[in-house]
Parts: sequence; structure tokens; C-alpha cells
Amino acid sequence: MSQQTKLPKSPGVSVIGLGRIGPRHAEIVSESPHATLKALVDTNKERLKEVSKSFPEVSCYTNYSTALQRDDVHIALICLPHWIHRDCAVVAASAGKHILIEKPLACTVSECDEILKTAVDHKVTVMPAHTQRFLPHIRKVKEILDSGELGKPTMAIDYWHKPFNLASRPRWMLSKETGGGMALMDGTHMIDRLLWFFGPEVTSVSGTEGNLAFPQVNADDTSMALLRWKNGLIATISRQAYSTGVTVFGGDITCTKGQIKFRMPYGKDGESGVWIGREEKYSAVELDTTQDSLKREIEGFLSAVQNGTEPPITGAHGRQVIQITEAISHSSITSREVWLG
Repeated sequence: MSQQTKLPKSPGVSVIGLGRIGPRHAEIVSESPHATLKALVDTNKERLKEVSKSFPEVSCYTNYSTALQRDDVHIALICLPHWIHRDCAVVAASAGKHILIEKPLACTVSECDEILKTAVDHKVTVMPAHTQRFLPHIRKVKEILDSGELGKPTMAIDYWHKPFNLASRPRWMLSKETGGGMALMDGTHMIDRLLWFFGPEVTSVSGTEGNLAFPQVNADDTSMALLRWKNGLIATISRQAYSTGVTVFGGDITCTKGQIKFRMPYGKDGESGVWIGREEKYSAVELDTTQDSLKREIEGFLSAVQNGTEPPITGAHGRQVIQITEAISHSSITSREVWLG
């Protein structure tokens, strides 16, 4: 997307939201030769004060609108709760700031559309931060698929089952009204990687979801879904949070000339690696674990903004992730397959 004005060699960045991932964003930007950390934003004054100790030269704000008025802030890294994404992104885009926004892009397709229209109107770049796309395991799976060595993919199973400690989660994560629940939290990661692996031409979705593990919580914790692609490929998504158990995080892909098994490190005893399966035997594949996935993501975004090129993950992709998320929910309510236009 074309830029509104030419950026300086080291554009100024505001990190908005200093909860779970925001401080790491700030750290990466502060160490980058391609950007300068200018502002930190959080409504929690104590948290803002604590994080700012690591960045004594950076200005602090409790209101993102104020930080986004600065002429020396060119980029907003939005790390806020899901339900605030749309409002903050629209303000940032209206102020002419390029935007990297932690997934999901927004809570609904209509909110995504509002963000993307504002970005087009003000000629700024928007990239949804689907960080797992940059994990070495996921990148290796994509590399194997693209090489064609295993032929054509025909079926995939993607799962993320994990213990979920309610007491450790902020209240907004436990309410559907504020973008909580596993669909937007984990399901969007899973949809993102399946779309990256197999392309965007998903024709239909069917699924079911509910709060089976934690019925006292007004948000989904369990879901199974089936996605169909135009070329005939099918994939299932299985996700659940539970009070205690062992994490299972990864997937299996069947191709015409073999299989791919991938498991990602999550939890204490989770299996980790990528394997190719042929003739009743799995062989481990070497992974490049030397690069930080979040750093790779942020640097990729900064490069796209500086060069006026398409970001590694487009706003349109982020919108499709939410379209499929909504379709799964609609299918669950109606008990019908949802066809995507």
C-alpha cells in the first residue's frame, strides 16, 4: 500500500498496550536499527510505570489518542484486548499511522471492514500480527508443502488442546462480549496457518462450539470445525481448553506422497518438532530455531512500511480469518454448513 508521506530512516513507533506481549514489542523496537521507540501507552498507570523503567527516554501516555497525535510517531503497534482493536486502529489510521495489530484484526468482519477502509482512505499499511506464522515449525511445514516433494495435500488436522487457568486470565478474556473465548484467542491462530499452508480458497465451513469445560464462563472453550477448499482439500480444527491435562499443539497433514506431522513447544512436556512420514516411518526434519519469531514478524512489517510493499500478512487475510471464525459460530448456532462467498 502506498504511503501518505515518506518516512524517516528510523520511523517513530508507539506501542499501545503493555499487558502480555506489549513489553516484548517495545523491547524489539528499541533494539531495531529500523525504528525508534517514541511512546508507550497503557491505561494501567502502575504497569506503565514499571515497563517504562526499561525505556527511560521514551514518553508515556495513558490515552492512545494523545500519543497518536505526535508528528514523530509514524507507526502504531497495537497490543490491546480484542474488543478495543477496532476503535484504536481507526484512530491510528485516521492519524496517518501505519499499524501492526496483534491478532485478531478485530472481533467481527464489520469491524475489520471499518479498519481496512480507514487505512485505504488514509493510505496506511495494516498488518494483523499472526505471530505463529513466524515460528520455525510452521515455516518448515510451509517450506515442505511448497517444495512439492510430498505431492498434493489432501487432508489436514490442526489441534490445540491445553490446560486453561481461569484465575490467571484477565476478565475480558472470559466474556464473549469483550472478544474473549478460544475462537478469537487460539482459533484465529489455527485458521491463519491453514490458510497460509493451503491458500485462501475456502468454500465452506461447518462446526460446533460451546463452553463445555467451563460452563460458568460466558465464552467458548471447545470447538470442532471442518473447512473445505475449492480444490477438494479438507481440514479439521479441534481446540479445547480444560482445567487440567497435557497440552497437544500441532497438526497432521496428508499428501499424495507422504505425511507431515508437526508439534510445537507449549506447556511443560509438549512434544516438539516436524516429521515427514513415508512407508510407516517418521523422519525428523531439522529446524532453524536461531531467529526470534516475534522479531522476524516486526522486522518484516517495518521493512514493508519503509519500502511501500505488501506486508507479510495482509489486512485482507486478517479479515478472512475472522470471516471463517464467524462462519464456524454461525454453523454451530444453525447446525448447517456455511458457504462462503
